[in-house]
Amino acid sequence: MSMFTNMRILKKSDTALPGAVIAFCLVLVLVSGCNKSFDPRGRLDKRMVVFSVLSSDRDMQFVRVQSDYMPSGYDPLSYAADNALKDVSVRITEFGRYYDLRDSLVWTSDTSRYKFPIHTYYLDSFTPLRGRAYQVVIRSSSYGNLTAGITMPEKAKITLSTDLRQILDQPDKSAVGAFMTFAVQMSKYTRGYIARFYVYYDVLKQNEWVEEAVEVPIASADSGYFTINIPRYPRMTSASTSSLTAQLAITYRNAYYKWTVNKVNDQYKSTQVIFKWIAFVVLQADENLYAYYVSTHGEQDPYSIRLDEPLAFRAGSGVGVVGAYGLDSLVYLLPYDFWGNR
Repeated sequence: MSMFTNMRILKKSDTALPGAVIAFCLVLVLVSGCNKSFDPRGRLDKRMVVFSVLSSDRDMQFVRVQSDYMPSGYDPLSYAADNALKDVSVRITEFGRYYDLRDSLVWTSDTSRYKFPIHTYYLDSFTPLRGRAYQVVIRSSSYGNLTAGITMPEKAKITLSTDLRQILDQPDKSAVGAFMTFAVQMSKYTRGYIARFYVYYDVLKQNEWVEEAVEVPIASADSGYFTINIPRYPRMTSASTSSLTAQLAITYRNAYYKWTVNKVNDQYKSTQVIFKWIAFVVLQADENLYAYYVSTHGEQDPYSIRLDEPLAFRAGSGVGVVGAYGLDSLVYLLPYDFWGNR
């Protein structure tokens, strides 16, 4: 018999339904919905999972192809089996050309989770051309086919003003709060970017010169005036429409530049240090790679709502990320009598 058989329909003249009847109905609904146990892990859809990031700063490209998995418990990091797909062929295509990838095994430096080499597909002697569109095509006899497209961002144009060159050469004779602005023209295919400011130097260690580099912070979380106990460094940032049509200004302060040089000298008080050049490096991420970064860094967006959905691209029946980035840099030589040398 239905639980609603003896319930009367409320009329406009009725003022309220007795509380006991409401409670009784709610209990019956809850009990009827508890016939199946709840599993927060959801179901396993058995899809192809792909990870590949094509880049302009190396001549070897990699593609990893796996199946999704279900851990025995509720900790996904407890799963340590090999779920690589080995019945696949991987190809990169571009304007009628195609390049077939070969499979190989790669050991990782961290073997705390996986005790075996990682199965991957690679293509050597190949660097994607800037501004070109490519497709990664994967065919599997057990999981079907998957195709994902990327476009390599064009080269970024980095320029230094005369005022910036003067501060780079003589930070000790420039105002502590002086602005150091790098002008960057992004590619129209860029959806996210990150810029970094490095200082390169040689340090004498046991009668041998060793080259090292240190990054200059872009800001500080300290409350004091240009105090740098809590330095902050750039993070991936969205490339707005305006930055794609005009030069983007990325600004540092001379105080942080001087602090970085002094930090190196304090670290090597008892030996000789020679500062050689600065390098300003810009990484431009394509749409796919930036979307993947945003989805895995939701804590940086105070307005985001994290949902239990795939965090990257969908291509056919697969998930994962197939993205690309371009890396560009500008090197500026420091004078031989640079203030920080000793």
